[in-house]
Amino acid sequence: MKLQSLSDIFERRILRIPDYQRGYAWLQHQLEDFWEDIVHLNIERVHYTGVITLEPVPKSQWSRWDNDEWLIEGVGFKPYYVVDGQQRLTTSMVLMQAILETVDGQAELNYQSVDTIRKQYILHRSDGGLRESFIFGYEKDNPSDEYLKTQIFGVHSHSNQHQETLYTQNLLRAKSYFKEKLSQLDNDEIALIYKKLTQKFKFNLYEIDDEIDVFVTFETMNNRGKPLTSLELLKNRLIYLSTLFKEQEGHELLRTKINNAWKTIYEYLGKNPEQPLSDQLFLRNHWTMYFKYSRRKGDDYIKYLLDEKFTARNVTHPKTEDERLTVQEVNDYVTSLQKSIRPWFYMHNPYFPMPEYQDERNKLLLDRLHRLSFRAFKPLLMAAFVSEQDTGQINKLLTMAERYNFTLFTLSQRRSNTGDTEFFGMARQLLVGDISIDSIIVEADSWIERYYDPHRFEQHIAEKYELGLGGFYRWDGLRYFLFEHEQYLQERGKQSASKLCWNGLTQKKKDHVTIEHIFPQTPTDPYWVERFGELTQEQTEFVAHSLGNLLPLSRAKNASLQNDSFDLKKNNGQGVGFYNGSVSENEVAQYGEWTPIAIKERGMALLDFMEERWGITLGDTDFKLQLLHLK
Repeated sequence: MKLQSLSDIFERRILRIPDYQRGYAWLQHQLEDFWEDIVHLNIERVHYTGVITLEPVPKSQWSRWDNDEWLIEGVGFKPYYVVDGQQRLTTSMVLMQAILETVDGQAELNYQSVDTIRKQYILHRSDGGLRESFIFGYEKDNPSDEYLKTQIFGVHSHSNQHQETLYTQNLLRAKSYFKEKLSQLDNDEIALIYKKLTQKFKFNLYEIDDEIDVFVTFETMNNRGKPLTSLELLKNRLIYLSTLFKEQEGHELLRTKINNAWKTIYEYLGKNPEQPLSDQLFLRNHWTMYFKYSRRKGDDYIKYLLDEKFTARNVTHPKTEDERLTVQEVNDYVTSLQKSIRPWFYMHNPYFPMPEYQDERNKLLLDRLHRLSFRAFKPLLMAAFVSEQDTGQINKLLTMAERYNFTLFTLSQRRSNTGDTEFFGMARQLLVGDISIDSIIVEADSWIERYYDPHRFEQHIAEKYELGLGGFYRWDGLRYFLFEHEQYLQERGKQSASKLCWNGLTQKKKDHVTIEHIFPQTPTDPYWVERFGELTQEQTEFVAHSLGNLLPLSRAKNASLQNDSFDLKKNNGQGVGFYNGSVSENEVAQYGEWTPIAIKERGMALLDFMEERWGITLGDTDFKLQLLHLK
């Protein structure tokens, strides 16, 4: 088969990426490979770029393309869906647009004006300028359609309705990458890039006919390259099934509903660009909530969805009538996915402005659980929001989940899957109204009573001392615990502004510390020698890494300053010290001296706070001193 260049492929064709296709998925390393290929290609040679597979669009579909019908009927362009190769084509068009924006508007590239190139590859306008049609783009139902037109191709939109998703972020990243590379070249060098792109990059071009099942073809072809995500595979499968429900009422609207649902899903997965959400985690947790939970492990959720539940066999010839899939069943599932994505986003971004979520207590509790870890409670919480439970009840559920996770895992060091199956199963029950939040809390409290064990906490800290791992300093719950204590002190003192930032407390930066040993690990200063000099090496380690000697810092402090005397730590005379730091630092700054007795007193006070905050009993004074390693 003759290889074809980009200019051949775009000869009197309109190319559309269909609604069942994924969005633009290429990341930095693929862009770099593409750029290196084009830069280092000898102009006398050609570069084989891959396969492009096109499907002719039937008139029943393109006749609904209001903005393109004039170009198809009047000018004779032929419309095609891009079944395979859309990532390479999209990358080529983003580079094309970057080239057109980088060169002077009056420049010529390979004896063609900027306007001529734009008309051939990007936007074809009629001679009178009243009609215009994009040569390449997404089908209207694809959420990237408007974004590509306005933010990448730079065409004004009267609707200005573009949505930002994970895929649109990839498009913008690609355009920025190419514009940065092109900015380092002169016009002649850019003209050479353009020539290679349109003439020297060669593709195998295939056109498939009506006898081939395009949806099956799509899944098969995409298994060759970057694998489709579970969410992408599921969308393609559901759209495919929508074409099989020809005898069932409502099948005409199902495809539109699927597209609208996925628009919403991708919008919220990428709504916070700084913390995009995993599509697989969303789909897995929704599966746990929506279907009756069993002990399936790993990625079995997608096997269930694609190989057992949403199959063509279950539509056309199911093994039993109970397995028959209906339009209503698919519609209900798609509706649930769409309804679940907003609360899922809110659960992970409680302080992101969303008009339906205004309860400050709810935001605080979600943020707290997010810092600690949701563990097995994500499906249950999603069910609570989706089923529109009372906010006060949801707050009780959040409080219970945080207490459960802290007492059983952070303190008692229980196995990470303790209670998972029970709470996963409750998610479906709560969703359909078979269980109440109050009964869930009663059950969770019984688990805490059964599995909370302060002796396991003491053994865990003791092991860290015995192995030379730093006692409480290496306890994985330390930062969360000290941050919660800071919040308690702040609330008790009615202070509105907090100087202690969670992100700052947890970030790792070379040569800086966020948890201070008040009595240092290397106590060479005369102040420390005088007050701690009689301790053995083992006792020194016990005291240094004891809970009462550890302080969260409101600012990164250079590690070289850790050995200063207590007076300098409180105030070094240069405006830095505990005296103007966090509430916890202020509290420590009130001590006149820092001695083993002070460490014991503060440690016991912190354990008292722990008991009150999480509603637990650690033990008597002797046990607490043993836990602190100060007995």
